[in-house]
Amino acid sequence: MRRIFCAHGLASIGSNLLLPSFFFYATQIFHWNSSQCLELVSAEGVVYIIGALVARLIVARLGRQRSLAGIQALLTIAAASAWLRPTPVFVPGAILCYTLVSAMGWPIFESLISAGAEPSMLSRRIGVYNLIWSGMGTLSLAISGTIINHFRPGMFLLPMAAHAIAALLISMGNVEPAEGGATGHAAAEPGLLRQRRLALQLGRIGLPASYTVLYSLVALMPSLVVIRSFAPASQTVVASIWMGSRVFVFIALGFMAWWHTRPRVLLYAAVAMLIAFFGVTLQPVQLLGGAAAVTGWDQILMIAFQIPLGLTMGMIYAGSLYFGMVLSEGSTEHGGYHEALIGLGQVCGPAAALTAEHFWPGDIRAAVFAVAAVLVVCLISATYVTIRELRRR
Repeated sequence: MRRIFCAHGLASIGSNLLLPSFFFYATQIFHWNSSQCLELVSAEGVVYIIGALVARLIVARLGRQRSLAGIQALLTIAAASAWLRPTPVFVPGAILCYTLVSAMGWPIFESLISAGAEPSMLSRRIGVYNLIWSGMGTLSLAISGTIINHFRPGMFLLPMAAHAIAALLISMGNVEPAEGGATGHAAAEPGLLRQRRLALQLGRIGLPASYTVLYSLVALMPSLVVIRSFAPASQTVVASIWMGSRVFVFIALGFMAWWHTRPRVLLYAAVAMLIAFFGVTLQPVQLLGGAAAVTGWDQILMIAFQIPLGLTMGMIYAGSLYFGMVLSEGSTEHGGYHEALIGLGQVCGPAAALTAEHFWPGDIRAAVFAVAAVLVVCLISATYVTIRELRRR
């Protein structure tokens, strides 16, 4: 497990520097606007879905270890190519290739850390897994502003080095866990199994909803008036606060089991996520249709709302991954579905925001309300599923 987790941490550094952090690079170096960022995010979502669903086929042919080592090697090449030709035309193409291959790797990591674990141990392993990728994501986004300002090639060189080392770690001896399944006592307790199935359904609705928020946010964040009020090197630090709060919820959920039998927590988290999304993206005066200069109060509110945003997104992600893996016995196939749902959210949110910007160009409120409309549809669907399950009991 240690080598798997170390390789996973290195892959997370590369992924977060080349995906969410890249939009600050594109805004400052390529002078992109929010529409250009949203277009790239949407395109990434499409190729991410394809990559996630292809993972199972690659594993069936090559096995998990060879597949994962090869994927990390290809990611090294993609990062190196962006470093060699850092132009506004070439880099987005390299990032799309990187996204496609990266999406193939996460289901394999999830399968490796889940296989052979009983539900209680699986919860802890997934907690560590989530802690690693979210912690590396927070750190990567926070320092990316400094990298952009003082060591611009590092945005590509650091991911290149991280993936190269990850490929080496995975290749050094067997990383396959002992045979077994994550079935535990689910099959022996029908009531518990029913709760887990409800939680899985809610997770499959909530996961794309949370990534609708995440990828809309990473594309829009550099253009938010409150973010622009901070110094360039500080912008990525402020923008990473929600990631930091997500780390804390992953720590807590990894060592607690109360949420394993309370699937409706995912529904409540989705409601809170919608409210927090508004708080992060819009000033209070913008919600009322007005406009005003950014004040210290606006900065405090935006920072404060990032905390519940990260907590709720972490809750939804952890629930979706845990219940899916415990019911699928840690299969790569379910890991692929899990990541494909992430890609679905990555397409839906930015696509809604782009549509709004087409009709109301330059109005960030239109983009935010369009994303919120997608979230409302997801909330209605989750509420319907919950009510239907309760009536069956």
